[in-house]
Amino acid sequence: MRAGPGRVVLREGGEFRLLCLPFAGGSARSFVRLARQLEGEWGIVAVQPPRGFAPGDEGADALARRYLDLLADDLHGPGLLLGHSLGAAVAHAMARLHGADWPDGLHVVMSAPPVPGVSGAGLLALDDEALLVAATGLGMLPDLPMTADFAARFLLPDLRADLAVLGPHGWSAGPLDVPVHLLGGDRDPACTPAVLAQLRQVLRPRTHRLLEGAGHMYVVDDPQRTAAALRDLRARVAVPQGG
Repeated sequence: MRAGPGRVVLREGGEFRLLCLPFAGGSARSFVRLARQLEGEWGIVAVQPPRGFAPGDEGADALARRYLDLLADDLHGPGLLLGHSLGAAVAHAMARLHGADWPDGLHVVMSAPPVPGVSGAGLLALDDEALLVAATGLGMLPDLPMTADFAARFLLPDLRADLAVLGPHGWSAGPLDVPVHLLGGDRDPACTPAVLAQLRQVLRPRTHRLLEGAGHMYVVDDPQRTAAALRDLRARVAVPQGG
């Protein structure tokens, strides 16, 4: 089980920064494989979610406020704020809460976001065995060798805590006054291409991309292809002079 909250530096220095927000059940270390693929001038920081976090009725907003405090010195461009799955909903909340003072040159990458308006209550009502089956079916667990006992002891407690972040009504998607990009996998059973298409209509992202053959956990299971998508996005992002 993880311990947090915290700010973890995965790659020092770099003119262009990547700030990573993990998925439900994930941690800052979930982005280690991705960081290894991003050579050159990338400074990479990930957040470690708090252990046993109880957001109450505030949903993702409460966690977003925590992350805004943790990353206060990192929130500047040029760079990308990458939130995957639950992290995408939290990144959206961070940008909305920060408001008009969002830093120039810092783009928000919403990767495989949760389905808007859907809470985690259904999954939370399951016992460990049923939750493991359901989470596996939705592709919410990394493709790593593990026993059911290991998953129940070390993965499911954090997964349950994070699913509660969605609150009783899930998260609410809405347009942001910051540059947004959508990323997903064309074989993702949790955030399907149809869901991404709906989000495109609401979020009006500057770019959108489907990774061919990718399931839900591509940031962990396919770091090479994820890194390639981020490098391509970096090339498309206009870097402000003096930013």
